[in-house]
Amino acid sequence: MLEKLLKMADGPLQDALAKSGVNASPGTVGTIEDVLGSLLQKQAKSGNLDAVMEMFSGKETSPNSPVVNNLSGDLANGLANKLGIDSKQAMALAATALPLLMNFFNKKVNDAPQANEDIMSSIAKSLQGGGNGGGLESIMGSLLGGSGSKGGGMDLGGLMDLGKGLFK
Repeated sequence: MLEKLLKMADGPLQDALAKSGVNASPGTVGTIEDVLGSLLQKQAKSGNLDAVMEMFSGKETSPNSPVVNNLSGDLANGLANKLGIDSKQAMALAATALPLLMNFFNKKVNDAPQANEDIMSSIAKSLQGGGNGGGLESIMGSLLGGSGSKGGGMDLGGLMDLGKGLFK
């Protein structure tokens, strides 16, 4: 489900890769998003929420931040394996993509009408499989202008609605 949110950053990520001079093939953006989404999901399920919390904090993420540094190696390894590129090129892709993606979502969360902490913690809980994500549906309702009173757990459509609310 996080991969679907990451897809919303396709355009800015493609632009950043083109401007950076990093050699990126047509499928590179999708691969970056897929590998990063898998990494974040795996970390969240294991209880490591640092990257997810940073990504949806609403605060600027430095390219040299501990979260970016911690994700860079795993992202680069995944990119090297999936794209069949050398580690130097994979690290260059990771170094370009990570800060852009972190700050893309930070800006969207910061611009949303809901409190940053509510969005951040609800997304983290949802990724951990925590039922309704600690009020995620009411946050979606707030972002989308609805009541958010649907019952039950979080589904893919609900998370996509949250993403759409962030990008109005």
